[in-house]
Amino acid sequence: MKADRHERNHALAAEYVLGTLTGAARRRFETWMLESPRVRRQVWYWERRFQALNGAIPERRPPAVVWRKVRGRIDRPGSGARNLWWPVGGLLAASLVIAVMLFWPAAPAPQRFVGVIQNSQAEPLWVLEARSEDGRRYLSAQGVQVDAPADGKAFELWLLPRSGAAISMGLLPTADEEQAAALTEEHLQVLRRSRTLAVSLEPAGGSPTGQPTGPVLYQVRMVTL
Repeated sequence: MKADRHERNHALAAEYVLGTLTGAARRRFETWMLESPRVRRQVWYWERRFQALNGAIPERRPPAVVWRKVRGRIDRPGSGARNLWWPVGGLLAASLVIAVMLFWPAAPAPQRFVGVIQNSQAEPLWVLEARSEDGRRYLSAQGVQVDAPADGKAFELWLLPRSGAAISMGLLPTADEEQAAALTEEHLQVLRRSRTLAVSLEPAGGSPTGQPTGPVLYQVRMVTL
């Protein structure tokens, strides 16, 4: 195997994951993988990139006419000479895919955060779930065993950055109810960094100032699934 060159190795790793690296070349590359942690990392990189692409493309079954045309070309007399071009065509196709993948960012992997807000007796009050997938971002809250606060008050949920002002995520539901709020990309970035939300007691309809005005009753740290 030739000297370890970054760009060349990346191309070989991509061909290996695609399955277009075959025969003795594939066996040599597998031996090299056992010897080189760097080459193994390059293979893992391409496995993640192609897996993300696979998940972003909806599965579709080709029409039957396509298979008939492929079969007709394969079985056509004299096709043996044309078959000599198949390896060349395969390499060209692999090169095209590799070039596209180098400049086409991988689809973001789905993200999911969950948290349970509990009272002082460790009883669950709300179950929170934040999701980011298929271009949709939202934060949902499911009331478990919490009654509406007295005196016309409301429970309000806040996203707490590591620094700066709290961000309102809306009012929380009571038992057996569920509410959801849209998350912006900025909200999601804050959530990734701090993982912390809080609940305050506010006037009916929520805080009139855009910041917590009543006592902060609960906090929760979200975890990633």
